[in-house]
Amino acid sequence: MTSGFLLIIAAGFCWIGVGISVSICSARSWNYNIVQGLNYLGAVLICALILAGSSASGSSWETPGWGVLASCVAGIANFYSYVFTSKAMQKGPNGLVWGIMQAGMIGSFLMGVICFGEKAAPLRLLGLVLILGGVLAMGLGKGGKSGDGQNWIIPSLIAFLLVMATHCCNALPSYFPETAGTGVLFRTMGIYFGGVAGFALTTLPGMIRKRDFGGRGERITAGILMVLNISASVFFYLGLDRLAKAGCGGLGYPIGIGVCIIGFSLYSILILKEKFSRASLAGLISVAIGIIIISIRR
Repeated sequence: MTSGFLLIIAAGFCWIGVGISVSICSARSWNYNIVQGLNYLGAVLICALILAGSSASGSSWETPGWGVLASCVAGIANFYSYVFTSKAMQKGPNGLVWGIMQAGMIGSFLMGVICFGEKAAPLRLLGLVLILGGVLAMGLGKGGKSGDGQNWIIPSLIAFLLVMATHCCNALPSYFPETAGTGVLFRTMGIYFGGVAGFALTTLPGMIRKRDFGGRGERITAGILMVLNISASVFFYLGLDRLAKAGCGGLGYPIGIGVCIIGFSLYSILILKEKFSRASLAGLISVAIGIIIISIRR
C-alpha cells in the first residue's frame, strides 16, 4: 500500500504544475481552452502510438471495456472544470479558486463510502465537514480582484461540482477491475479523448472560423501540460489501483489533491503575493486539514 501512496503523492506534485499553468494563462489572458485542446490532442496521439507500438511488438494488453467510457465522461467533465476555473482565476484570487475547485475530490470519497462500503469513521466524517465548511468559507470570504466583486465564486463552485463528477467517473473502474477491462494506458487515453470531445464542442469551431490556433506561449504551455498530465495520470491510476486492492481506493484523490492544494496555495502566497481575508484563509486551512483527516484510515 505504501507504493500506492507514493505514486499518488507524485501525481499531486504534477497537478501543482497544472495549476500554475492555468494561473499563468489567466494572468496573460491566453485562451486556456486552446491550451487544453492542444494538450489533449497531443496526449491522445502519444497514447495511441504507444498502444500501436505494443500491438506491433506482440505485447499483450487488456481489451478495453466500459471503463474507457467512464474515463471519457471524466475527461469531458474535467475539460469544462478547467474552463470555469480559468474564468474564475481571471476575476478572483487564484489560490482560493484552486482550493474550491480541487475540493471536489470529496466526490470519490462519498462514492467509496456510499456505494462500496468503505469505512467512514467519525474522524473521517469530520474531515468531510471541514472540507465542505472550508469551501463555503472561501466562497463567502472577500478576495475578488478590484472591480470584480464576488463574480469569481459562481464559476468556482461550478468547477467544484464538475470536479466531483470527474473524480467519481475516474475512480469507478478501479472498483471493478475484472469487468471494467481498462488498463492504465486505456484509462489515460480515455480521459484525454473525453477532453478532446469537450474541446471539439466548445473551442474548435471558433478556432477554425477565426483561424486562431494559439500563439507560441499557448503552444509551449500545452506541451508542458501534456507531459505533466500524462505523468500524473499514469502515477495516479497505478496508485489508485493499489489502494483499491487494499480496500482504501477512496483515499486516492484526497491524498493527491491535498498535496496539490497545499502546494499551489504556497505558490499563490509566496510567488503571486495574493492576500486572503481571514475567512478565506481559514477556509483554505480547513480544506487542507479536512483532506489530511479524511485520508486517515481507521
